[in-house]
Amino acid sequence: MLNKGKRKLLKNIANGILGSFISRNNDVNGYWGIGKIYSLMIISESLEIEIDLIRKAISPSNDELNLLVSHYSDYLFDQLSKQEIQRSNLSQAKIIIVGNPNNPCLSLGRLAPHKMNCKITIIDNLNIAYTLEKNVWSREHNPRLEMKRGEIII
Repeated sequence: MLNKGKRKLLKNIANGILGSFISRNNDVNGYWGIGKIYSLMIISESLEIEIDLIRKAISPSNDELNLLVSHYSDYLFDQLSKQEIQRSNLSQAKIIIVGNPNNPCLSLGRLAPHKMNCKITIIDNLNIAYTLEKNVWSREHNPRLEMKRGEIII
C-alpha cells in the first residue's frame, strides 16, 4: 500500500515524463518525436494519439513510434522503481496528444504552425488521477526541412 508521500511522487514522475516527452531531446530516428506524432495524426486522419505506458501501446498504431512508446514506458517504470513504488499501485498511465485545428501562428511561420496539447495521466490503485498537460507547437515531419540529430552541415 502506498502512503500519501509516495502517492505525491506520482505527480513528480508524471511531470518528468511529460517534460522529456515534449522536449527536443525526444527523437525518433534522429527527428523530433512530436513532429513524427503530428505526422501520424495527418496520416491516420485522427487528431488524437494515445500512448498507453503500461501496455506499451500507441493508438492509432504506428511501427515507427514503437521505440518511443517503449522508451517512455521504461522511463515510467524506472522512476517507479527508484521511488520504491510497485507497478501494481498503478491502474493507468497514458499520454494523450490532441491536435488542435488552428490557423497557423504567423510569428512561428513554417517552423511550428500547429498547436498540440500533450497530457499525461497516471491513475493509482485508489483511482486518484495525477494529470499534467502542456501545449507545444509543431509541424508535420518533413526530412527535407529538418536536420537529423547528429548531422553536421558543412
